[in-house]
Amino acid sequence: MIFQATQEIYDAMLEADLKCQIQEHEESSAIHAGIRGDNTDFNILFISRDNDADVSMRIFNIAKFPAEKMPAVCAAVNECNGKYRYLRFTADEDNTVTAAYDFAVNTENIGKSAVELCMRAMNIVDECYPILMKAIYS
Repeated sequence: MIFQATQEIYDAMLEADLKCQIQEHEESSAIHAGIRGDNTDFNILFISRDNDADVSMRIFNIAKFPAEKMPAVCAAVNECNGKYRYLRFTADEDNTVTAAYDFAVNTENIGKSAVELCMRAMNIVDECYPILMKAIYS
């Protein structure tokens, strides 16, 4: 099932000339968009689980790292979280870095908000990627 917010985001992204696709699942629907920055490429998911404007944005696998680099990566993630308020970076148990944002349930124009956040996320991840790489490879 394609939830209302998913359709609104999809329509807004197409209107903004962003390439994306809808993914349907039993209990959720999502928009999947590939993003190309100056420093890295990544995929953004906008996930809806009901017909309200309840949307989560996730960017999985921004960076992979060996387990012994977890302390350095956590420090880099904290640095990124301190610099930017729109995304929350985490170093996950599977030794990857993820970024997340949860929209307010009462977001009036979820499509327009998602397009704006997509652009902000592109810049933020692109600026944080070198910080993460430095932590992994130094």
